[in-house]
Parts: sequence; structure tokens; C-alpha cells
Amino acid sequence: MNMLNDIEKLMNKVGSSINYRTINLGGKFLYIEGLKSVVSFGEEEMQFQLNKALLIVSGNALKVNYLDKSICVLEGNIKSINIK
Repeated sequence: MNMLNDIEKLMNKVGSSINYRTINLGGKFLYIEGLKSVVSFGEEEMQFQLNKALLIVSGNALKVNYLDKSICVLEGNIKSINIK
């Protein structure tokens, strides 16, 4: 059983489309799935291009722990996550 897949199935039943996933683990780690590219990165703000949106992560001491072509894991003091 995969919780994220179960949530996605429930949302698809009501007509929602999920192009990305984020999981914030206690404000210390952020898992991002579905990214297209890294727009900018720094210790206080990072920006990621998603399919049709921009994900902006703000905080302190931010760093990338893992990055591949569609998944990123950030570590630091995550203060906010915004989608534009």
C-alpha cells in the first residue's frame, strides 16, 4: 500500500490532476516529485519549475540532498512552500 498513490486515486475520482507531489517532513526535509528544472537555488530560497507552475521554497540553511531529473530532496529550516 502506497499512501501517495491512494490519495492520487481518490483525487482523480473527483477530476483533479496531480502533476507534482511534495512532502514536508517536519520543516526539516522536503521531497519534491515532478520537477522539470531547477530555476534558482540558494541557502534562503530555491525555485523549481514544475509542469505548469513554479514551486518556491523559502527558509534557512537550505541545501539539496538528492537531485535527479524529476525528484529533489531538500534539507534545512523550511519556512514556506509556495506555488505560482
